[in-house]
Amino acid sequence: MKLNRVTGKSKKSGLNFSLIIRLGVTVSILAYLGAKLHWVELGTQLMNSDPFWLLVACLLLGIGFFLASVRWWLLLKVQEISVPLRLAVSLTLIGQFFNSFFLGTTGGDVVKLIYIMKYAPHQKARATLSIIMDRAIGIFVLLVCALVALPWQLPILMRREETAAIAYALLILFAVVLGIALGLALMPFHRLPFFLQRFWERIPGRDILESLIAGFRKHGRSKRLTLRAMACSLAIWFIVFTAGFFIAQAIHLEVSYFQILVILSIVIFVISLPISLGGHGVREGIFVLMFTVFGIISIDLQSGAGQEPAILFSILYFALFSVWSLIGGLIYLGFSVPVNHRSLSSQVEALADETEKIV
Repeated sequence: MKLNRVTGKSKKSGLNFSLIIRLGVTVSILAYLGAKLHWVELGTQLMNSDPFWLLVACLLLGIGFFLASVRWWLLLKVQEISVPLRLAVSLTLIGQFFNSFFLGTTGGDVVKLIYIMKYAPHQKARATLSIIMDRAIGIFVLLVCALVALPWQLPILMRREETAAIAYALLILFAVVLGIALGLALMPFHRLPFFLQRFWERIPGRDILESLIAGFRKHGRSKRLTLRAMACSLAIWFIVFTAGFFIAQAIHLEVSYFQILVILSIVIFVISLPISLGGHGVREGIFVLMFTVFGIISIDLQSGAGQEPAILFSILYFALFSVWSLIGGLIYLGFSVPVNHRSLSSQVEALADETEKIV
């Protein structure tokens, strides 16, 4: 167990404390919602749902996962890591399995990174950047979609402090992401003032940061691949919003496409934060809040009656994602990283060079 040199505390204990807090949040929210939920009414609404629209939504999400694989495959190509598309598809579904059924929404990224490093062991920094950019482009395009739809729904969101705060947070996050991207892309680090250069040179792990920045700037020289990746992201979110709209149709909710777009954008944004385990509990609570704000449902504050459609939507939304997550789990059971002959040849060449030096 490693100790922090400053505090002397165990890093593992800090991790456990965070896990306990998130577990507490998850259990508390689910217990509160479950206590007020009319289970018989929820079951009735589930039985009356239209399986056709649920099937269409599930198939759409499958197409979305394929496009997510293509997006990551393109970003790997930007970093000069060539992998078969089928490998990118397999790792994307395996990553979704770990995201859905383990303790966080980034566990799948770690698993993907571990496997891709095995495939390209000499390109670890670039492999890491491909994962970061995959997330960053996805979030950026999601924010753009939300901000396009936000003006039409802003008066409704401003009626309550909670949703107004979330709307402002989306605007701030968009500005931060855009600012960081422009800074990394355009800032001439070699022209910084002397004292800033000295500070930069003393940053621990500076060589890794420089590798990541260099990799990021490769997107400027690979504009076509980057634009294709962003186009994939746009198509992915269109599919996710459309699938959500079809889920709403399946359970007979009167809701517009723009409302679903804003609701899902906010839900995805909130559950991406490390508040609960895998977003469970928080996801259901935010759906109840957003459906109430938009007037899609009305809730009796004393009995809690009326929240069942929002809870059912959340359950079905997670369930349809879980179908593809389980497929990823099945792939994981028999998965092995294929041999990268290019990587092997580079290792052989490096070994031959070392041998020549010795001789």
